[in-house]
Amino acid sequence: MPSCSGTAVGAPPSPWVQNNYVFIAQEVRGTVRSEGLFNPFFQEGNDGYDVIEWAAAQPWSNGKVGLTSGSYLGVTQWQPAKSAPPHLIAFTPAITASDYHDDWVGRNAVFDLLFNQSWGLLWVPDQIVRRLQASGAPQAQINDALAAWNALEAQNGAWYSALPLAGNWGDTSIGTTGFTIRQLAPQIWDWYAHPTYDPYWAAIDVEPNYGAVVVPALISGGWYDLFSVGTLRNYEGMRSSAGSEVARAGTMLVMDCCGHGDATIGLPGEVNWGPIKTDPTLTLRFMDHYVKGVANGVDRLPHVQLTVLVPPDTGTQGDTYIFYAKRYPVPGTTYTRYNLSSGGSANTRLGDGVLDSEQSSEGPGDTFIYDPRNPVPTMGGNDAVSGGGLSAVDQSPVELRNDVLVYTSAPLADTLTVIGPITVHFWAASSAPDTDFTAKLVDVHPDGYAHNVVDRIVRARYRSGSKSPPQLITPGRAYEYEVHLGDTATEFRPGHRFRLEISSSNFPHYARNLNTGRSNEDTSQIVVAKQTILHDREHPSYVEVPTVDIQDQNGEE
Repeated sequence: MPSCSGTAVGAPPSPWVQNNYVFIAQEVRGTVRSEGLFNPFFQEGNDGYDVIEWAAAQPWSNGKVGLTSGSYLGVTQWQPAKSAPPHLIAFTPAITASDYHDDWVGRNAVFDLLFNQSWGLLWVPDQIVRRLQASGAPQAQINDALAAWNALEAQNGAWYSALPLAGNWGDTSIGTTGFTIRQLAPQIWDWYAHPTYDPYWAAIDVEPNYGAVVVPALISGGWYDLFSVGTLRNYEGMRSSAGSEVARAGTMLVMDCCGHGDATIGLPGEVNWGPIKTDPTLTLRFMDHYVKGVANGVDRLPHVQLTVLVPPDTGTQGDTYIFYAKRYPVPGTTYTRYNLSSGGSANTRLGDGVLDSEQSSEGPGDTFIYDPRNPVPTMGGNDAVSGGGLSAVDQSPVELRNDVLVYTSAPLADTLTVIGPITVHFWAASSAPDTDFTAKLVDVHPDGYAHNVVDRIVRARYRSGSKSPPQLITPGRAYEYEVHLGDTATEFRPGHRFRLEISSSNFPHYARNLNTGRSNEDTSQIVVAKQTILHDREHPSYVEVPTVDIQDQNGEE
């Protein structure tokens, strides 16, 4: 099991040792005591393969190796699994991605600024220590260098707003070390240099390689986790395309509320979903079954175990329960379209925007102004850094901005159990040759609290998909967009309402589009864009919501 950064990260060894496993913690290359240079993502395939085969050949080994842990330590499982090491028997990647261009560094090819600039800099203290120790520097000098870095890192909020995005802030020196930020975290500038899916990203992409994976995986994640999309893609890819029957049939999916986050403690303003109810013994039992060959019934368990979120009617104390299914998406799912309509004034939640499942899209288009110098602020959602990330929080403050279009349904008469992918289809025109559109599905409680369910972004030049070549748009021309907002399992209860927000920014979660059609990484010129969302008979715009009748599901495989 690999480890990373300056302190031990990953699964604790005690449960494994107590159950007669040999537990190996591997520090990824170029971190802590491991030799070499750290090159995230790219090094893990070969390094992981070598360690798996080394472990299998040791005299204390029975030749069967399993992998566990999550986040970046899920990368260190998927990358060698693509090469099918002969002695790898099973793996349990948690809260990790499938396509590092689309669901780690970017989201639909838009740079995930809040997460990646912070995560990319996470490695800097370790690199300072390693390099100074290698030069023979005394501990006092190392301490001074770390203090200088801590003082610099306090400016990270300013770096989010720096233009150009890949500008000279990286050339800042760290104290008297002679090191610059760019020298110690070069991967950030590598990512800036590859905004488009290209051979750089294809070399580490998991999604085209499920057919090469021949062992089963216990895949787990969270609905509000930053890698929720990749978690579900990994499960669906393995179940449909893995390279052996045991891998296809044995792969399982477990989803809790929050993944990297913890919405069980109820930070001020967050929905508190209560204690985690997924089975804490499942990872060990999964390994026992496949690695040890124990007949413990894991293969007969429901392959899909989902935490369903139950929001409150008043206040912020929610609840959850576990739903078991045969597959994901859940068999028998019904998809309902909620169509956008307005009288042309859907700006803010005080406007006239409507969602209606029975009435078709109608009314004049809704217009707003997107100024990158005044972006819509991030309020919760699937991100991993402070500022309301990894959580469900009240969206009411941003719904009063004139650059946020708001479409709301009538109160529901009955409970709808929404489980599956949420997709929004809309027609939009812009005065710019390139721009972004954001969309957010919201649950409006009877007391007016409006929590975010799923949200995502689309960049106009990548409207055909993040793996497609970029194509600028013609200003003033209407284009059709289809955006997968993410997946959820949640109840919309009686008296609650569906709400869809559409805007053009969610900052600093996503890097701003400067609206020029030029590089958003290397330029600083800003253009203000006039955006129009169309919803009429010729331009139907709607959000598609999956609902499940849980009484029809028995959870048997």
